[in-house]
Amino acid sequence: MAPALITHDNHDDVSAVPAPLTIDQLVRSRAETIGDTPLIAYPTTGLDYKDYTARQLDVFSARVAKHFSKLIATRNSSSEPEKVVAILAASNFDYLVSTIALSKLGFTVLFLSTRISDAAYASLIEVTGCTHIVIQPSFEATISRVKATFSLSNLITHLMPERTSYDYPLAKTHPSFSTAFDAHLDPNVETDKICWIIHSSGSTGLPKPIKQTHAAALRNYSNNFSMNGFITLPLFHAHGISSVFRAIHSGKQIHVYNADLPLTSPYLVESMERHPPEIFYGVPYALKLLAESREGMEALKKCRLVMFGGSSCPDVLGDRLVRNGVKLVSHYGTTETGQLMTSFREDGDYDWNYLKVSPNLKPFVRWDQQAGDVYELVILDGWASKVATNRPDGSYATKDLFLKHPTKEDRWKYFGRLDDTLVLVNGEKANPIQTEHTVRENPYVSEAVVFGAGKQQLGSIVILSDNSRGMLEQEVMKRVWPSFETANTLAPEYARIAQEMVRFLPPGTPFPRTDKGTVIRAAFYNTFKSDIEEIYADLERGAVNGGLELPETDIKDFVRNTVLSLLRLPDPLILRDDTDFFSIGMDSLMVARIRSAILKSLNTGGQTLGLNIVFEKPSVNQLSRFLFRLRVPEKSGVEEEETVEETMKRLVEKYSEFPMHIPGDSDIEGEHVVVTGATGSLGAHIVAQLIAMKSVKSVFCLVRAESPRNAWDRTVQSLQVRRVYDNLSDEEKKKVICLPSNLAEEDLGLGQKRYEELKSKVTAIIHSAWSVNFNMDVTSFEAQHIRGTHNLIKLCLRSKRPSPAGFNFLSSVSSVAATVGSQVPESVETYLQSAQPMGYARSKLITENICNLAAKKARMSSRVHRVGQVVGDTDNGIWNATEAIPLLIQGALSTGALPALEDTPTWLPVNIVAKVVLELTFVPPADAPLNALFHVVNPNTIHWTNDLLPALKEAGLEFDIVGKRDWVDRLRKSDPDPVKNPTFKLVDFFAKKYDNDRVGKGLYYRTELARALSPTLRDIGVVDTKLVSKFVDYWRKNCWNV
Repeated sequence: MAPALITHDNHDDVSAVPAPLTIDQLVRSRAETIGDTPLIAYPTTGLDYKDYTARQLDVFSARVAKHFSKLIATRNSSSEPEKVVAILAASNFDYLVSTIALSKLGFTVLFLSTRISDAAYASLIEVTGCTHIVIQPSFEATISRVKATFSLSNLITHLMPERTSYDYPLAKTHPSFSTAFDAHLDPNVETDKICWIIHSSGSTGLPKPIKQTHAAALRNYSNNFSMNGFITLPLFHAHGISSVFRAIHSGKQIHVYNADLPLTSPYLVESMERHPPEIFYGVPYALKLLAESREGMEALKKCRLVMFGGSSCPDVLGDRLVRNGVKLVSHYGTTETGQLMTSFREDGDYDWNYLKVSPNLKPFVRWDQQAGDVYELVILDGWASKVATNRPDGSYATKDLFLKHPTKEDRWKYFGRLDDTLVLVNGEKANPIQTEHTVRENPYVSEAVVFGAGKQQLGSIVILSDNSRGMLEQEVMKRVWPSFETANTLAPEYARIAQEMVRFLPPGTPFPRTDKGTVIRAAFYNTFKSDIEEIYADLERGAVNGGLELPETDIKDFVRNTVLSLLRLPDPLILRDDTDFFSIGMDSLMVARIRSAILKSLNTGGQTLGLNIVFEKPSVNQLSRFLFRLRVPEKSGVEEEETVEETMKRLVEKYSEFPMHIPGDSDIEGEHVVVTGATGSLGAHIVAQLIAMKSVKSVFCLVRAESPRNAWDRTVQSLQVRRVYDNLSDEEKKKVICLPSNLAEEDLGLGQKRYEELKSKVTAIIHSAWSVNFNMDVTSFEAQHIRGTHNLIKLCLRSKRPSPAGFNFLSSVSSVAATVGSQVPESVETYLQSAQPMGYARSKLITENICNLAAKKARMSSRVHRVGQVVGDTDNGIWNATEAIPLLIQGALSTGALPALEDTPTWLPVNIVAKVVLELTFVPPADAPLNALFHVVNPNTIHWTNDLLPALKEAGLEFDIVGKRDWVDRLRKSDPDPVKNPTFKLVDFFAKKYDNDRVGKGLYYRTELARALSPTLRDIGVVDTKLVSKFVDYWRKNCWNV
């Protein structure tokens, strides 16, 4: 059986003693009850360890406490506030003794890392009110410099007593000598005083002090495995000091690695062979060192448990350790919350990297979804060891991200830090941790860091290991690139790294890192800023005038071969000259690589290529013709390229032929509705409201997914994120049938059996799925979206019921945003230049026309719902913070201002939009035109400056109201880091929209028909202050880094 986690003292002599209230009481209690038991082992020199008993630890620290009591004035009573004394020294036995000594005197100990900047030292000292610091001589120059540079003249420095001053026989201690110094202090008050201040790593700025009370610390230390241990962690980190005090608490000995020795495999192996531990505590770097040798692996295998913490362990390393019989356990906790979870598990369970939520912790845990399957851990108020809060409800958001186990309840895999997330220029969020872990496992790599925030694609700087010395760069790439290929298979397409985006630096290159060996990401980016900029500059330079001057036929071959080399199609003939790249699997990384290849190889007539050129010319014909004309614009006799309007007309005509409905006799009771887009916000609300309707018997959700299970998981997750799932009854949930689908296929990718079932059952289709990609050309919407709509309409017409199923297309007001005039009627616009000039809007208008023709030609109900700006729901205010308007509002935090605009928004909350769509969907065909078009917009407008901005201020946002051009100027001057300031990534978008003196054109969308048929839209009010407050509250709690 696996060993049990002990949550109390299990030593017979210890269990009878009252629970200690302070750190000093814990130490004295152990000295009294198990005085002769060795608790700490530390080398006198090298690897020659010396044992120290509980009694020695107490007496030694008391001797040092007596020394400090003569130098630093103590408090007179517990009513006085704590006094903070800092420690800056190597993590050795002297360090531990001085720490306990200061605690005996009632001081709060500020642990300072030995590897932070002078500014960080000064900040922590000032913020905590520290006036005394204990140091080793090697840090005298550092503190002198900090005092002089930051005007800390009141900071008094004391040298740390060395072992010779306190380590002498106990027999020489005077009989009257007491190890207690707290007679003037009330332990019942002291237990809630701050014992330690441990600081964050400072990886995203200056480190922050985190305070821990005696009570919280002792609760934390009482959770232990009651095993003899070995630790490589520094004592000024939470995991390090906690591991040592867990040993003291349980009465089990711990060997502390010699702080004077470098952390190397030979030293580790010899230490563990001389003193075999039951439990090993270390960071993943120490595990990597040990795993590199057979002896190191054997030393780990002999341990009953191997626990790591401080940073995540690469899957490749952990899997190798577990395969070799190492009992690997992940430990997770934070300084602010204490120990929370471990991956401790029964024999035969190999999920070493999935942490378990215990029954005790579960009531105090909340998982906030960040993106897809990624959740942030939030610890709720009431958890006994929580010593900090950063949310209005008293909870603590850890900024640590986790993945849910696919089958096991309450098991979570650490994914990375919220701070690590790289937001690309298109808004996609990439977490670099998996890629970095995978590449670091390569024996030729010492460190790998991924970059690319605010850019179109990611890259990586690789610091090579000593194994690469003497190799040419081509040879290094040959050895390292397979690791990137492995990482790319595990990453979403937008987070993959191209070979030309990798830069190697020589072995031994210094870089910013924490004491745990973890890269300080922000500092790393700053240190290697010029290298990163050079990589992107190389991409942009290209050939321009110096590249190949090819005829159009050769350019076509170049484009075709480049695309084929990236797509790796099973049959190259799939790529015809007019095939849309995106219909056969092209992604945004491939777009960037094609553009890069063109720039490097072809003469572009002195012109640079737009970032979206492949989106705009997404076929061999279109792209090659465009590239040829860049260089030879005056060439005559070249076939004229099809205009956008001609393309739109062609697509309308192509998909406007429909089969006639043959009446059937299927009379299955109730409504059976097919829904697309259930994984989106509006689609989720539509599904939730549909299944709550008694008349609806089943809802078929067509989802782009690999399997029915995956389709179900994605749909349920979407409903849960919008908080519309848990309040549904079991009977209502049973109505949902989730099907993996491909709308581009004739049978929707369902297979004949399921397709025939839908033909017999379906009464209505609500088509909400659409790619919200404003970069793609209209032709790239053809396969999945325009053709997909045509296939859905054909399903309606193949219904085996007496009349066709009703079709409902959820369009967008952007389809007519370029309408001439001031009003937009409730009718399909056949003038195709009325669409907003982007592929997304044009594809919507094309599809509106196809729906209109379906109603006229096939005599079926084919309705279009033109939806305006959808905002957060009325219950929770959940509104995607990465959309343009929420980002603009978030800009108030970084710019201190919001623009005064003359806009009059027609916003509707998402749950209201869903309700209106359903009301209009179920209007009987006899009561509305077959080709009815509805404007699902709020007929009651608000004024941006007069109504919305005051509501935002009432919601608690503080900002100046400035002109729109002034606001753009402020945004340009704000922090360019898109993680800290997400609004900045849309600076060009906002500049194009607001950095001008144009008066915005306001269109009035008529709603007479929609209001006549939808009671909800008829009675809707304006977006008021109460709802705006819900938006802001949701963003503050779940999205904004405040």
